[in-house]
Amino acid sequence: MFSTQLYTRISFLFLSLYFLLFGCAATSSNVERDAIQAIVAQANHEFYLDERIWYQDIQAEIVDHTVVLKGEAFFKIPVKGLSRKLQKAGYDYPLIDSVSYLPEKFQNDFGYGIILDPYVMGRYKPLYIKNEGTEMLYGEPVRLIREHGEFYQVQSNIGYLGYIPKSSVRTVNLEEWGRYHLGKQAIFDNDVTLESGQVIIMGSRLPYLGDGHILLANASEVTLSQEHYKIIDPAANPLRNAIIASAERYMGLPYVWGGRSSEGVDCSGFVMQSFALNNIYLPRDSDEIANVGRIIGYPEWMDAMLPGDLLFFAGSRRMVTHTAIYLGAGKVIHSLGSGVQIQSLTPGDPEYSENLASRFIFAKRIFD
Repeated sequence: MFSTQLYTRISFLFLSLYFLLFGCAATSSNVERDAIQAIVAQANHEFYLDERIWYQDIQAEIVDHTVVLKGEAFFKIPVKGLSRKLQKAGYDYPLIDSVSYLPEKFQNDFGYGIILDPYVMGRYKPLYIKNEGTEMLYGEPVRLIREHGEFYQVQSNIGYLGYIPKSSVRTVNLEEWGRYHLGKQAIFDNDVTLESGQVIIMGSRLPYLGDGHILLANASEVTLSQEHYKIIDPAANPLRNAIIASAERYMGLPYVWGGRSSEGVDCSGFVMQSFALNNIYLPRDSDEIANVGRIIGYPEWMDAMLPGDLLFFAGSRRMVTHTAIYLGAGKVIHSLGSGVQIQSLTPGDPEYSENLASRFIFAKRIFD
């Protein structure tokens, strides 16, 4: 009897100890998992201010003491920065990147498009009504982000994301897409109905080929009187040289966080002041400036970029952490590190910066 009671008590003790140890371990594991997921969620929140244009939606799972990142993102650098965030918080685990990066890959490099309708509403969800974002006009070049049934999600040239019907866009490769960015442009200042029945809405812009010839969205050409449009040549705008001259006056100044004076400037303060000296007023911070203007370049496509356009660069903490002014020939002028300097994004150039080139994500045009 005594031995049976003793055995029962010892067994109960071991069971209690087992549940205590493994219960604590499970609780500790759950706390750790929740903490890691909270860090990742915070990183998504801090990634960018405006999800209408770019977003990052990452989730974390812990598998065998390894953090597996899943979800969607546009850029790898901020995702890589999560590893440093986790290490800083004391979670020095191996990290596997299983994130789906946008845009999706499209067959034959047909990841670009030209709007065919007089106008089409980009919607935040793949629907034909409601969830309005912004309209895209006839002839506007867009970038395809993903395919979804009867819709494409696209990014307009001002940056807004939206779903549009597949019938509203002509899909093209990068070379054809570039034709709608390069050279002179015809900007329509009234509505026009062509003999074919095609309507071109006021505010639309199309490539001007000379002698009244205009390239239409379907790749055909039409001859049209200039009473319907004005011709602009972005490359000939003297404001470009004026902004570069203003920027060069800051050469050699030290980098000063928050600075925008002749004593020192930070990256966005430098850009802001170079434009302000020419009566163009931009927001104060790099990620705010990134919402202004038209997208005119990506790392894989810089053909249409002109001096005076702005470049934006990703960081490990947020999407846009740096900006610079384009000088042409792959060179930029910016304030970074030792101060205002000229560097190149072109390998083999004596002023080439691999770090800067690897962080370049897109360029914008503020004026024509």
